[in-house]
Amino acid sequence: MRAIPVTFKNILVILIFIAMTYGFTWLYINFNETIKDKPVEETIEIKYSKKGLYLYPRFEILVSNSERPSSVTKEQFESIHVGDKISGYMKNEETFVTEKDIQFEKLLGIPILAVLYLATFSFGIGLLKNVTWIKKWTNILQRIVKVSISILLIIYVTTGFVLTVLAATNIFHKINKWNLTEVEATVWGGDYDITRSYKGASYTTYELLLHYQDESGKDHLTKKAVTNTTYKQYDVNQAIPLLYRNNDVYDTFVFTKSINEIWPAFFNLYTFFLGFYYVSIFAMLKAWRKRKRKQVEEETRLGHN
Repeated sequence: MRAIPVTFKNILVILIFIAMTYGFTWLYINFNETIKDKPVEETIEIKYSKKGLYLYPRFEILVSNSERPSSVTKEQFESIHVGDKISGYMKNEETFVTEKDIQFEKLLGIPILAVLYLATFSFGIGLLKNVTWIKKWTNILQRIVKVSISILLIIYVTTGFVLTVLAATNIFHKINKWNLTEVEATVWGGDYDITRSYKGASYTTYELLLHYQDESGKDHLTKKAVTNTTYKQYDVNQAIPLLYRNNDVYDTFVFTKSINEIWPAFFNLYTFFLGFYYVSIFAMLKAWRKRKRKQVEEETRLGHN
């Protein structure tokens, strides 16, 4: 790591990094300490499974006194019924959260903290290299940074690999007709969410709320992610062909009738991330091979001398 000159601009940058790291750390610790200050019991008003285009099924409930759905485990989902009471916490006046919600939010905070601490630490070391009394610690500090970067790289590679496996598994389940049962579902409603960037670009996701019965006659409700084409094709109370896995009634797939319903599924944030992931892995491997080749050439040149 190269030394960073001690200038007003660089000092301002490190102070901003420190402030951001301290602020997010405080928020994370405060969240962990205060989120459970308001334990409550609320009544379940609706429960449904939730299936995206690529990932595995999730399970949500909507309770009284909450504007947003809450997540539950599959075991909880199968043991509770509409009208039951469920324990949780009030995140604010309009948001009820469960233990699963809390664990998920904690998990999201960890990589953000890791990146902030690594950025602050790396930039700080670059500045401290110009301080005489700190130079003797340079090797130790550089080793710490290298280990931290290696850990983040392992997490990044593992995350991309897991997401790839999940997507591939989902595609396999959808095309494996031997393990699918077709039923006729009814559209109970639909919803779409538009996410806009500060530059004006937008990204829209679509969901249909579907009611269906399995072969045993048991009722199920699912929020199924669909493409724009499928979303516009069905109205409320209209029948829609639905497939579910024989060994997992919650793992559902909309029966598509044309290629126009399929191809938009390959252009979303999930596939964009996977594309970026593989491009970045290729770039890192290319850079590593180039560096190794230079090292070999340098060692060969020194050997000849």
